[in-house]
Amino acid sequence: MSKKKWIVIAFALVLIVASSLSKVYNEPADITYSEKWANERLNSLLGIGQDYIEEIREDGSVDQRILVIPIEGVIGIASPTYDHQLIMDTIEQIRMDESIKAVLFELNTPGGGVYETREAYDLFKEVIAERKIPVYASMGQVAASGGFYYAMLADKVYATPETITGSIGVIMSGYNMRELYDKIGVEPYVFKSGKMKDLGSSARKMTKEEEEVFQEYIDEAFDRFVQVVVDGRDMSEERVRELADGRIYTAKQAKENGLVDDILYYRQVIDLIREENDLANAQVFEKAAPQDQFASFFPTFMKSEDNYAKQFDQVLNRVKEEVLPQIEYRWEGGK
Repeated sequence: MSKKKWIVIAFALVLIVASSLSKVYNEPADITYSEKWANERLNSLLGIGQDYIEEIREDGSVDQRILVIPIEGVIGIASPTYDHQLIMDTIEQIRMDESIKAVLFELNTPGGGVYETREAYDLFKEVIAERKIPVYASMGQVAASGGFYYAMLADKVYATPETITGSIGVIMSGYNMRELYDKIGVEPYVFKSGKMKDLGSSARKMTKEEEEVFQEYIDEAFDRFVQVVVDGRDMSEERVRELADGRIYTAKQAKENGLVDDILYYRQVIDLIREENDLANAQVFEKAAPQDQFASFFPTFMKSEDNYAKQFDQVLNRVKEEVLPQIEYRWEGGK
């Protein structure tokens, strides 16, 4: 790495440390205006303590607005594209913001974490029971498993001609790495308070009793998923279980089986929302994280290198996900 790059990185570290110190120590009562202004500017520069912002997709009346909630990428805390806190905050805004007259879930996800999916689902059901506004779902390239789960919050669901959807079900995957450890000379050890404490360990073969424990959890999560589809599509439980063998469906198959209402693109769904709800002049918007102003200070040659720590952390999280058992509403083909 060149000397110039090291200088820029050192400057970044100084700013980050300064920011950390400003959070550790309380502001003194006699802090000067200039010091306070400097702290506020530094936090603004680094995107610290800033609320989520609104991004306007289509201009229109601020008194009548259509809220778009994008669900992008693998659902989960460690996802680089799915911001769970942003989703939760966006849902909470519906409760307080009377200007929101309709909601559209924009789905492009193979699903993911069971916990995150259900937490957002339950909060949205609670909020929408209070507001009673129309809810739509627009599927993109893929809206499978947890993505389909999100779609069940909508009154009307639309796929595109090339959408992959379905994959209704729960999956747990992991690895038994015992033979690999033997080959490379690694001898794992564990001290435990009970025989199930290392349930799902990759260092040994799983016992029959352990398999039954996981299967019971998966069956319960699957039963909840089935009920979500029963409620969301007004279908019988028997029919849902026939469709919920984990397979994916094309948009045409999904429509024929009653899993979606029709085949439309996002822009057509927006037009439909306007038409069906007398929202011709409505503004279309979404909530988003504030722009990273700090990145703009880096020269062009640093653009691809200013995020090494985050990228490395994502790699480590992905390795951890692959090794440890994961129970998810996710289509495995959508990794």
